[in-house]
Amino acid sequence: MPEQRIRLLFVCQVEEEAAERLCRVPVKNDVMKRIIFSVFILYAYVGFSSCDGLLQKTPFKKSMEETTESVSVNEQNQVNAFLQELYDKYVFWSDRVGNFEDVVEHFSPEILTKLRKAYEYEYDGSGYAVWLFRTGAQDGLEDKSKVTSISTEGDDWYTVFFSDMGLKGSCRFHAKLVDGKVFVSEFENGSMK
Repeated sequence: MPEQRIRLLFVCQVEEEAAERLCRVPVKNDVMKRIIFSVFILYAYVGFSSCDGLLQKTPFKKSMEETTESVSVNEQNQVNAFLQELYDKYVFWSDRVGNFEDVVEHFSPEILTKLRKAYEYEYDGSGYAVWLFRTGAQDGLEDKSKVTSISTEGDDWYTVFFSDMGLKGSCRFHAKLVDGKVFVSEFENGSMK
């Protein structure tokens, strides 16, 4: 029993010295020293145990990451399908001719204004200058116009690479899902710069 008491006194002395060093203020009251040291030990324990917990992936964290990845992959697939259809039906007319009015809800007002102004500059009447999504080529084989690939660049930017009457071209689109529909807010034609 006396041996345990000596050990306990030694531990208390070590606690007091650690508390004084930590606070760099001499602590006069033994109870206060023990409280400060206990709080220090508690913070250290909580801090180290929480760091370990943050580094480990819990099943919940794993499932959230997988869900986020599947949502973004799903969004990318929908945007890619939309851009492919845009070129097939409305830009190159390789699948079947489509009326661009059917997809205007997918474009920002700024894009639609730009397409209308370019159309009015070329022709009388109203329409949309979907050729701004192409290379500007006018002579060539029509059957050579097709999308060759679509790449995802991040930050909701996609690049459509295509062959326009045999000429290679590209056009970038800033697109994302809004209320379940693809919405294009900007485009940059890499071929017409």
